Amino acid sequence: MRILQFRKIVSVVAILAFGSVPAIAQDMRQAIAAALETLGAGFEAGDLADFNAALAAAPAGVSGDTFGHLLFTRRQFDKAAWFFGTDALADPDDAASLNNMAAMLLETAAAGAGAPSWARTARLAAEAAVALHPEVAAYNNTLGNAARAQADWGAAVAAAGRATELAPDEPLYWANLARALDAAGDPAAAAALARAHALEPNGVPALLAARTLPAIGTAYRAQLGQSCKVNFRCQEICPRSIIGGLMSVTCEIENASAQMACQAGEPYATAYDCREELPEYGILIPGLNAGFSLAVPGFSVHVLVNGEGKVDVRAEAGISAGPLGGYLRGDGHYSPSNGASFDNLGGGVRVSILPGAGSSEAARIASALGHPPAHIEMETLDGGPAKVNIETYNAGVISF
Repeated sequence: MRILQFRKIVSVVAILAFGSVPAIAQDMRQAIAAALETLGAGFEAGDLADFNAALAAAPAGVSGDTFGHLLFTRRQFDKAAWFFGTDALADPDDAASLNNMAAMLLETAAAGAGAPSWARTARLAAEAAVALHPEVAAYNNTLGNAARAQADWGAAVAAAGRATELAPDEPLYWANLARALDAAGDPAAAAALARAHALEPNGVPALLAARTLPAIGTAYRAQLGQSCKVNFRCQEICPRSIIGGLMSVTCEIENASAQMACQAGEPYATAYDCREELPEYGILIPGLNAGFSLAVPGFSVHVLVNGEGKVDVRAEAGISAGPLGGYLRGDGHYSPSNGASFDNLGGGVRVSILPGAGSSEAARIASALGHPPAHIEMETLDGGPAKVNIETYNAGVISF
């Protein structure tokens, strides 16, 4: 997809060039202090005293930013903003704290809380963060969001566009640029959102922005119609067998559904698992399955050749005496891209719970091949804890 061409981005320096630097810094400190006071007034009784006490007692290396990040993960945006703000007020040259406070103020306001002045406070803090580190994409993204909250569409487009220049592979920044362009009435919003979708088709940024920007829906879907190229490569990944052929039909149907969902801007599958699985019981029949089995009393091996040259092997060997049997097993896998790997290494013991291994010739043969008609099994794989299973012909009934 071609990279979206934007009008020349206004210099961030020009955005920030109003008044004198000391005057801006003083104005920002006053705005942050006022926001902290408003935030604290909204906390439950005793919270503010507890927060100040926590900061005073914090060990070396733990700061307001530390508490802020913890609270952000719990979606307590107002409290996170307070902690980030305390650090920013103590050190106005801390660009990360300034940016984080701005972002949390905007999140709190978006959740339906906050004072009308918070958009301005967030803008001042974000501008200061960008002035300190203009090369950081996240700071420019926050500045774009803050400018958009103030309905300053030109500044919002400039800052959001700068964020995508600095981090062109971040879908969130392209989605926010689409929001800014849409608010400015620029039809390039559809292409920006399509870029976010191309980077992360099932990601929250593109899906959420598409739902909140209905005005660009037609143009956006037209962009997706050109860029959506879903290809599961069904004929390559599905094994050459009767079962593989049936799965390839399902694969093609799912591919068509994913293509339509992609063009509609909806979540869609990006791959299809067309592999045959190694059997827990029974054998692989050449032609019906994409492999074969060899089984004799005391030993069995199953080989599957899936699509793209991938090979899976399962081997099991053991001995039995009457109703009691022990075995070792393991799986091996090979693919041209990843080489060889092994898993499910381990073994166990089985005790048949039917007299005479089931009292029929078929049951005795199955028991000799390691598949008693009904048995209790204790097994451990890959060094994990032992599991006790009650099985019939190796098909699980109860496991604990």
